[in-house]
Amino acid sequence: MMEKDYRGPFSRMGEGLVEKYIEDLKKELEQKPNDPELHFKLGVAYVRLKKIDEARNVYKKLKNMDPKLAKELLDIIYEV
Repeated sequence: MMEKDYRGPFSRMGEGLVEKYIEDLKKELEQKPNDPELHFKLGVAYVRLKKIDEARNVYKKLKNMDPKLAKELLDIIYEV
């Protein structure tokens, strides 16, 4: 089984594409504010851009929604 590497899909994206992805996620979160998967993806995208403070803020919200995903995000944050 392949190990999860959430930065993998982003590694081929330029920073501009990741910024656009973040904006799209934010718009989607306006419609689904309690979707843990969207929060997780947003946090990972912030890590990709080295916006660690923003990623930590996402983590704080996510830990109340889905502790398992929050731990995965925290692990990704501290790999950087």
